Amino acid sequence: MSLDSADDPDARTYEYKDRTLLWRMVQYLLAYRKLFASVVVFTIFSIIISVWTPFVLMQAIDVDFPSGNLQAILYTALFYITLQFFSWLTAYGQEYQMALMGQKAVYDIRQGLYNHVQEMSEEFHDHSSGGRVISRLTNDVDRMSELLSGGLISTFAQIFVVFAIGAVIFTVDVRLALASLSVVPVLLITTLYFRKKLREAYRSTRKTISSVTANYAESISGAKVTKSFARERISAEIFDELNKADYEANVDAGKAQATFFPGIRFISGLGMAIVLLVGGIIYIQDPLTITLGTIVLFLQFNDRFFRPILIIANFYTSVQSAFAGGERVFTVIDSRPAVMDRPDASPLPEVEGHIHFNIDEFKYGDGPVVLHDFLLEIQPGETVALVGDTGAGKTTVVSLLNRFYEIIDGTIKIDGIDIRSVTQKSLHANIGLVLQDAFLFMGTVKENIRYGRPEATDEEIMAATEAIGALRIFESLENGFDSEVGERGSKLSEGERQLVSFARALLANPKILVLDEATSSVDIYTEHAIQKGMKALLKGRTSIVIAHRLSTIVNADRIIVIEDGKIVEVGKHAELMRRKGKYHSLYELQIRPRAIRTST
Repeated sequence: MSLDSADDPDARTYEYKDRTLLWRMVQYLLAYRKLFASVVVFTIFSIIISVWTPFVLMQAIDVDFPSGNLQAILYTALFYITLQFFSWLTAYGQEYQMALMGQKAVYDIRQGLYNHVQEMSEEFHDHSSGGRVISRLTNDVDRMSELLSGGLISTFAQIFVVFAIGAVIFTVDVRLALASLSVVPVLLITTLYFRKKLREAYRSTRKTISSVTANYAESISGAKVTKSFARERISAEIFDELNKADYEANVDAGKAQATFFPGIRFISGLGMAIVLLVGGIIYIQDPLTITLGTIVLFLQFNDRFFRPILIIANFYTSVQSAFAGGERVFTVIDSRPAVMDRPDASPLPEVEGHIHFNIDEFKYGDGPVVLHDFLLEIQPGETVALVGDTGAGKTTVVSLLNRFYEIIDGTIKIDGIDIRSVTQKSLHANIGLVLQDAFLFMGTVKENIRYGRPEATDEEIMAATEAIGALRIFESLENGFDSEVGERGSKLSEGERQLVSFARALLANPKILVLDEATSSVDIYTEHAIQKGMKALLKGRTSIVIAHRLSTIVNADRIIVIEDGKIVEVGKHAELMRRKGKYHSLYELQIRPRAIRTST
């Protein structure tokens, strides 16, 4: 299932039941059993102290004060202080261990989500906005963090406190116990009423902040285009609409929370008032059956009974927010890649580079047919160029070779081995890919060249750049090979970025090389500078070149002309020019305007 849909990228999410989400989150905590066990121990001691403390006060009021024994009062006071000290100690241990365990769980969730996104096939990324995925990795996981970093276990602990107190008070006085619990039905009805409203409110906030993040990420990436078309005001208006929607969604969530929590607090106060009233009536009418200490005991227990409920109620809003975020996170984690290794997949052995395409038909999802009746055999060490109009299917051919998409009708074989029978990792290790839009990562020129071979030495990097004719270009940078490239290579020119990608591919030393419009961003002078380097890059490798500039592939062993997803011409440059077919038309269309510009 895709993360996003074209109409509403955040609409296609699984709706998990509360218990399912809760159990999924608990499993991340249970991975740290020792920490979990220590929290349980601290929680048990905390409950014992919480139940024991009110009896100490009852002892003082009903026994020590009437006796006038100052020593007994002193001992009771010291014992009360001791209980308070141990209460602080257990609370500290409980909170620290819960926070530690929760942060470990959040780390695992975020790392697992990142790793899963990395493993997803191209179809996932085709339909998923980068900003929305980032929102799930950051904002939605942050919402889960509030629950996992202590809140979840703390809530369970408070539930045990409630049951423990509820059991104890019935052993002391049934009448006051019933009076204390008389407001519980009202509490349950109120909680159930707000449950759905809070979940819907927080679902809405998760969607709106996702849209804000996606638009913001897109605006930063396209800042130059925005300025060039003077679209700053319009872009600001679009962002204002998204930001306003997020504001309104959060205000609605705040209204629901502001109504829910004070309501719970009012019900708690109502319960204490009922205990005072019932206890006072019993004490006045039948003082032999109840003591002042018992009434104080119940007031203490009432506070300790409803304090956990208040904490649970307050945290309930965070639970709904976390569940709304959890739904979106688990939707991604539970999505399966469209392309997966078969259970019996084996590593691709060292290849010679013999490639055989036999594709009956291919289309992206439910879209139109992109390739059909595509038969092509490439010999080891051969350089083949793919040319054709935009949308003819050239990039699809190399995408299928890399198994970015799955072939249904047909096969692609490397050295006679179906690429679907080998692991994707071993397949990609044997194929070097240089794209039209050279993507560079934050770091230095050297680090980017070394990306495919982290263990490569500086000498090997120098040799690779010299082979493609780029050594002097990189050495002339301000800090040479240690120059920072900036985000997506923004500190380098387009030609320099492309040269980095060339060097990166050569250093990885793949047996099969794919150049997808790889020289289209290189200026004429840089193109001439790397022509000799291109020979070194292609030498001894099976190479597939998708060329925007037809002048760069005139020396290819074979030129494959594709039209409407089908091969219509095959041959060398001179041969195809003599035929005066599709290739001749494309070449003339491109070369003549250049010749005219040169002559003028």
